[in-house]
Amino acid sequence: MPLIKINDREYEVKPGAQLLQTALDNGIEVPHYCYHPGLSIAGNCRMCCVEIEGMPGLQISCNVTIGELPEERKIDGKYDMVINTESEEVKDSRSRVLELLLLNHPIDCPVCDQAGECLLQDYSFEHGSAHSRFTEEKRVNPKKQLGPEVWIYPNRCILCSRCVRFCEEIVGDPQLMVRNRGYSSIIDVRDNQPLDNKLSGNTADICPVGSLVSNDFLHKTRVWNLVEEDTICMDCSVGCNLIVGVSKEKIQRIKPRLNKEVNDYWMCDDGRIGYHAADELERLQSPLIKEGDGFRPVSWTEVFDFIADKTVANGKLSPDKIEIIGSAYGTNEENYLLKKIADGLSLPEGNRSLYPGEMEGDAIIFKSGFRISPDKTPNRRGALDMLGLKNSGLADSLAAKIVYLLQGGVHDLMTESVNEILKKSEFLIVQSAYLSDEAKLADVVLPGTFHYEKNGTMTNDRNRVQRVRGVVQTPIGVKEDWEVIAEFGGALGIKNMSYESVDDITDEIAVRVNEYEGITVEKVGSLGSDLNREKESVQEIAP
Repeated sequence: MPLIKINDREYEVKPGAQLLQTALDNGIEVPHYCYHPGLSIAGNCRMCCVEIEGMPGLQISCNVTIGELPEERKIDGKYDMVINTESEEVKDSRSRVLELLLLNHPIDCPVCDQAGECLLQDYSFEHGSAHSRFTEEKRVNPKKQLGPEVWIYPNRCILCSRCVRFCEEIVGDPQLMVRNRGYSSIIDVRDNQPLDNKLSGNTADICPVGSLVSNDFLHKTRVWNLVEEDTICMDCSVGCNLIVGVSKEKIQRIKPRLNKEVNDYWMCDDGRIGYHAADELERLQSPLIKEGDGFRPVSWTEVFDFIADKTVANGKLSPDKIEIIGSAYGTNEENYLLKKIADGLSLPEGNRSLYPGEMEGDAIIFKSGFRISPDKTPNRRGALDMLGLKNSGLADSLAAKIVYLLQGGVHDLMTESVNEILKKSEFLIVQSAYLSDEAKLADVVLPGTFHYEKNGTMTNDRNRVQRVRGVVQTPIGVKEDWEVIAEFGGALGIKNMSYESVDDITDEIAVRVNEYEGITVEKVGSLGSDLNREKESVQEIAP
């Protein structure tokens, strides 16, 4: 393997490694703008120049590949490359490049959404000059909405071309271009058509200087006010990894989080703004019991006493008279507890089902391989595994007198056929974050959580188990869904339904569900655990 030296420190790297990324991976700061690890090399910003022994002048490190030299050509008898990122010549080059990039840049940091995480701001402070020698009139272009999710402030643009390359290489649709030449060059849409592809919001994510900004985050709050949490997207079965920015207990911004096994560096716009689905919902704050044509709010103690009275006390817990309906929007832990209740009541397999039913359609697959699933539920695979089912949907022949439905999501999915099926029950319990169409049919409504309040795990459509973290608190008086299900099981007399945290349930699943053997909280980690690979590894070490 090649041995290199950067700033007098030795590093052993893989042959073919790219110099800039190698430096960054080892904690060595090399300023850069046009380089992005998910895109092709452009080499046009010239900020990443470094000195390389034996090469003339300065070299752009983003376009240097590290190889292994023959023994007779090694530097000092052992190094394949010797690099200096902090020489006076390198520092002078950075300062001059910054001066050129800032010629027309407005001093609008106080109103720019990128302030606080802007590379131009950071590098200017570290490597630039406090004064400008530019005395001519600055070039001024008006801001423009490129598409439904993205605005451009052209005066901030440094023409790094990240956004242009993204559309060409990741989306496969060159909707953006560099219009005009030289001093008049600007980023613009092609043929006056809007930037409306399903991944357009990523162009704002990768813009290093705040020229492209998200319409959803525009002037919402300052980035230093955000508390950021890692979780996954719940708007389809792919399960893209996310960073969710929260301020004052409200979601302000969602950005993709790198996971090479799932979504790479990207996410779709549906997932980026999907959290707004809960904005207009009137959240339930307490359990409800139907009285006449309306509902009466009650306490948690009263509602579970009522459920016990209507079921256990009346001797109605005959296994063939009870139906447990899990949710493809619910976590593995929530659906596992429902299966545990079903087993505790000795329910036949036909008295367990999963809602909603299968969602048909074609996946949207982009040039890079990034995909958007037609199944808009985040955990169908995991819910089926937990409930021990092979297929989704409610049986038309539902004959149970007592039905428990975990809704789990914030989408209205009621159809006429589902309406007729649920009406057949004599005692319907619905767990929902709001008074949904399904909940309006219920005899008892248990308030639940919406997707960014959930904790636990979900399994995506390619069998990867991933961690779900609640990024906002549940409203006062509302419990997490797994807690409600556990208490419901306790009200029915099911044993061992007491847990300190959702992690205890995850670890119990790792012991009791065969397909998830060994998939503990620690194993899932921050990037998930692939069930297919775990099965292969178990088979490899099996005697």
